[in-house]
Amino acid sequence: MPKNILLGLAFVTALSCNKDDASVKHENGTIWLSGGLAYCAEQIHLDNGDTLIVNVEDIISYKSGDRVSVKYKEIGINKFCSPSIDCEIVEINKAK
Repeated sequence: MPKNILLGLAFVTALSCNKDDASVKHENGTIWLSGGLAYCAEQIHLDNGDTLIVNVEDIISYKSGDRVSVKYKEIGINKFCSPSIDCEIVEINKAK
């Protein structure tokens, strides 16, 4: 019986991990740092036309104009910046 419970827990965990991976998006884009506006100062302009609003801690090692490959999860639409997406950076690397 305990073996079946462990298998059931493993199965549920595997399903929940797959759902999280499905919400992670992967795109290429360009870092944009304005040095100004509090809500919109750090952005990634994606090649697909979307704009991500990011935390400066996530892109501190990059400068404006750097090309990046980014994996992210959408949190919502940023109300302070015209059409922009608040996101959580999962992984970011300099694009080749």
